[in-house]
Amino acid sequence: MVPSSAARRFWASLALLGLALPASASQQSYHLNGRVTRVLGSAVGALGALGVQHDAAVSIDWTVELTTPVHSFNPPTNSTEYWATTANNGITSITIKIGSWTATGLDPNAPNTIAVNRIIVASGTQSDPKDTMDLSRSAVDTNSLVTANDPNGSEIVINLFAPSGGASTSNVLGDQTPSLYLASTGSVVGRSGIEVDFSIPGPDPTVKCRASQLASAGALCQGTLGCLASHARAPARDPNDVKLDACLGKARDKFVAAFDKAAATAARQGLACGTSEDGATFAADFDIAKDAVVAVVDAVDPQTPAVISAWYSGAAAMCSAAAKAESRNVAKPAPDKLVRLRESARVKLLAAAAKVVAKAEAKGVVFNPEPDVAGLVESIDHLVDDLVAELSGP
Repeated sequence: MVPSSAARRFWASLALLGLALPASASQQSYHLNGRVTRVLGSAVGALGALGVQHDAAVSIDWTVELTTPVHSFNPPTNSTEYWATTANNGITSITIKIGSWTATGLDPNAPNTIAVNRIIVASGTQSDPKDTMDLSRSAVDTNSLVTANDPNGSEIVINLFAPSGGASTSNVLGDQTPSLYLASTGSVVGRSGIEVDFSIPGPDPTVKCRASQLASAGALCQGTLGCLASHARAPARDPNDVKLDACLGKARDKFVAAFDKAAATAARQGLACGTSEDGATFAADFDIAKDAVVAVVDAVDPQTPAVISAWYSGAAAMCSAAAKAESRNVAKPAPDKLVRLRESARVKLLAAAAKVVAKAEAKGVVFNPEPDVAGLVESIDHLVDDLVAELSGP
């Protein structure tokens, strides 16, 4: 929607896909999602209380210093090993989040520590195309549940594996695309036998919240345009817009409650939403965006109540249908079906808007200029696209 820049959305989409994000001129940052496959050891109960349990969503973020010196090079396996030589290279930061539990890379400057900080990259050859990238980093974690107060013996280990290659263009740091390593695993391992294992890639932790918030945004769009349709049927009966304002307020309040509930539910489950905005902020953004639809309707001359009301009703129906289709596609991606449903909603509004204009003209109404039916449909398309983009942003 209006307050979100194209740049923010672009980088946010890269993050969701697990692609590289710019950290600095000499660093590269990455994000991947995973799913817990196993929890071992005496801290299973305590970890479970924080949301670390089988099938839980895992969020993985790390940053690599691209100028880290080569430790060893092994031509027979076409692999290169990188060891951190200072606190400022190697894996400069790494965080694993599951529920309310977090494991992070050990501060290399902490006293009495033996900091493991290693990256091994192997780029496939014609005879052996598989690509691998292995990361190891000494770790500390929430309440020392895995590290058991012994960080020297605890590590975050990420093993990225692409059996058919295609994830690495060379052994050089920064020439890898983690999201293309499609058969990968990770773990946080403690010397005491406590271990949290996960598979990569895992489910997008924002899916459930985005689908729910998009559905509620569609309801807001339908309700708002529906209020305008009701008011347009007999505007003289509500000269001060008292009933209109009450209707709009009711639709807005219902939306804010549903939107914020989805965010709270996601947080409680250790998941995330596609936006950090609350319902009130999003509703305010929506009001600005929907003005483009109002502008198209306001351009109809004369403002014939039957036409204006029907246009708003049709626009409400299209917005609702398109938003529902987008919500379902987030929960269960089916691009071809989404295209068909969006086109069906588009065709219905085109037909309904054109029909009511023709009916008015048959009764002697002369429009000047000709009502922009195509513009009305386009304005709803843009509004729904904005809803989707806003809910996929940071």
